[in-house]
Amino acid sequence: MIDTVKRFALVLAVFVFCAAAVFSASREGQVALAQGCDAFKSGDWYSAMISLRKAAAYPENDTADTRYMLIAAEMYAGAYAEALADCDYYLRVFQGGPYESYVQYQKGRASFYLGDYEKAVLLLSDFCHQYADHEMYASALFWIAESFYVGYNYDEALPLYERIVREFSSDAKAQAAEHRIEAIAQRTREEKLLYLLKKTGEAYLAAKEDYEKQLHMYDAVSVTSSGSEKRAADLQKKNEALAAENKRLQAELTDLQNKLASQKAEANERVLRLKAKAREAEALMKEEAQ
Repeated sequence: MIDTVKRFALVLAVFVFCAAAVFSASREGQVALAQGCDAFKSGDWYSAMISLRKAAAYPENDTADTRYMLIAAEMYAGAYAEALADCDYYLRVFQGGPYESYVQYQKGRASFYLGDYEKAVLLLSDFCHQYADHEMYASALFWIAESFYVGYNYDEALPLYERIVREFSSDAKAQAAEHRIEAIAQRTREEKLLYLLKKTGEAYLAAKEDYEKQLHMYDAVSVTSSGSEKRAADLQKKNEALAAENKRLQAELTDLQNKLASQKAEANERVLRLKAKAREAEALMKEEAQ
């Protein structure tokens, strides 16, 4: 989502737009537009989406302002397929309009949420090439990185997260990028442990099989041989050592997985707290506007 400050800026723009627009439309279109503006200002994204779409059906309301507000409402409501279609409409009908860069950004995000990660990377990369100084540049980098991250392509995602932290430390996405960097480091360690666990387990099974084979051969010939006994004893020790290493790696892996789960829970709690603060701020803004 657009961060809280940028959301407030958009809401303020909505206030100005709605106040001017309702005087110039037909009665039904005027009512739908007013209802859409009210719902948008109160954060009722679904109602805003329905009313704004109805308002946009009237030619006098089918403006760049109405369409962008509709796209924003759809993104907030999680109606990503509808938002993607309306982004295409905006870019086709209002080419060069005042919100074109924002619509391109939202189109990339909508593609991400629809699971089309390759398309999201292409769209947001184009956005970054075209708008290097844009206020949403860091956010676009973040969603490109997220597209790589969900596909387990950490080698591509990590440099982007690191760039956000390094070059855009004051941006709202910097903290989220830091968490991703930590998660990638933990996942890399986990993957290494899994590999070592697999290799140790294979060696353990091979040593156990060899040990049991030697014992079987020793019992079959019923010959007392110091060489055979030593071979069996050595295999037993190797078997026990590998079993102990296997157990140690498994415990370390379990501990790491528990830490990852704990970090995920903490991140979810932080998100919930931020959302609560955003709702409180919106409510306060609404009271001040009244």
